[in-house]
Amino acid sequence: MEHSDHAAIKIEATTAPQSICVNAASPAVNAWWLFCALIFAVKLLLLWLDSTPKLYMGDSSSYIHTALTGSIPSDRSYFYGYLVRWLAVWPHSFTPLLIAQALASGATAIVFALVCSRFFGMPKRLSFLFGSLCALDPCQLVWERYVMTESFSLLVYVLVLYWSLAYLRDRRLWQLAVIQALSVLLIGFRMSFLPVVQACTILLPLIAFARCVFPALRKRSEAHAAEAGVLTIGLMHVIASITMMFVMHDAYRYANGWLSKREPAYLHDSGTHLAAVWAPALEPSDATDTRFRDLIANGHEFRIEDPTLRNAQHFGEGFLIDRWRKIEKKRRKRDRIARETAMNALRRRPLQIAGLALKTYMGYWDIASIQSYAREDLGYGELSDEQLKVFVEKFRFTTVKVLPAQPFSLLQQYFLSGWPYYFIVVVSPLTCALATWASRQRTYVFLLFIHASILMVVIIALSPQASVRYLQPVSMLTLLSIAICIDWLSRSARPPAMQSAS
Repeated sequence: MEHSDHAAIKIEATTAPQSICVNAASPAVNAWWLFCALIFAVKLLLLWLDSTPKLYMGDSSSYIHTALTGSIPSDRSYFYGYLVRWLAVWPHSFTPLLIAQALASGATAIVFALVCSRFFGMPKRLSFLFGSLCALDPCQLVWERYVMTESFSLLVYVLVLYWSLAYLRDRRLWQLAVIQALSVLLIGFRMSFLPVVQACTILLPLIAFARCVFPALRKRSEAHAAEAGVLTIGLMHVIASITMMFVMHDAYRYANGWLSKREPAYLHDSGTHLAAVWAPALEPSDATDTRFRDLIANGHEFRIEDPTLRNAQHFGEGFLIDRWRKIEKKRRKRDRIARETAMNALRRRPLQIAGLALKTYMGYWDIASIQSYAREDLGYGELSDEQLKVFVEKFRFTTVKVLPAQPFSLLQQYFLSGWPYYFIVVVSPLTCALATWASRQRTYVFLLFIHASILMVVIIALSPQASVRYLQPVSMLTLLSIAICIDWLSRSARPPAMQSAS
């Protein structure tokens, strides 16, 4: 009897701490469940208030064409087209697609809040606050209503960011594999993420192991052995990361070529895009084909030197690419010559290319222009009678023939009214640099700085004009860096005793 009493006391003593932990953890878990429910409720409420599908031609028409025919666009990623097939063509309605995009956007905000809490140690209230701000970000919210890839691509991007931070913390090879797999999914939704994916393939393991080398160097007695071991493992991770990228990206390129019945490639019209964006910097000597050389030499006929007409040089009738298409009928050869010409211009006159990028960047700093570009981002152009017929037959959706003629919806008005915030987004690398200085997790924030810097360079160097739509992923990094700075300010304002306790 006495023995059983001792056993009961022992069991009670060992289980008591566990029950205390469970009871202590349950309020936090409940708070997170409540936050998730609130985010999804807000998303569905806004969908109920503004439920009309929106179109951005010709991106939307390209994705819809993929969904209807299975053909792969030559100048865009194609994963989203299949989602449109599953979520809109089969149900004969855009509504399931809009619901899925709203839920994906809500999941993005939740993962954002998890990043704030798990990697930057922010209090739940601050994490929930900025998770809610992410859910209401005007750069994100309006695209939930469009037949556009932005909502799904941003969810995949925040997952890449989450696992990249987890890798910096744990340095596991399987995490690198997860990152590379998600990265392929990311570029499959939006190819503009390719430069940051390629750069971080190398930089991510270097940053992860650099943070181990520097503390070891402070201990001189163990410095050489520790440094050698860490560098060896770090080099193995770099090689593994590069190998996984090549294998997975080659699989994507071959799949793209097989589905489109063309050669393997990320995109099949990237060269003409580069030539158009950098058209004012092209010289006849850059061309690798005499016909393209003569076309550039006569560029004054279509104002090739005017940086404001770079979008027209790509898509306008009678401009550079339209004229080149009429001269060279073979798509593959046409694109190859345009790419080689553009890259020659980049090698010979990099400062002129940088000047064009600077002109694009300065377009974000004029109030009238940023408001004008925001309105253009909401849709332009005129639908053909055939397109209107397809929308009615395949999706039971009717819309106006001239897209800008329809009044702005609730979320479109919200997007347009958010123009003062866009001035903050375009200096995202600066806010990330400030957060790097303020944060206790400088390695993590340095990764955000790299992402923001590469994304901004891609946006301004590969775009013919300023576009608020392209700022969507940068906006999320801006909110995260602001949250880090506010967390630092709140910690600095605490009494010393509370700081030491925390």
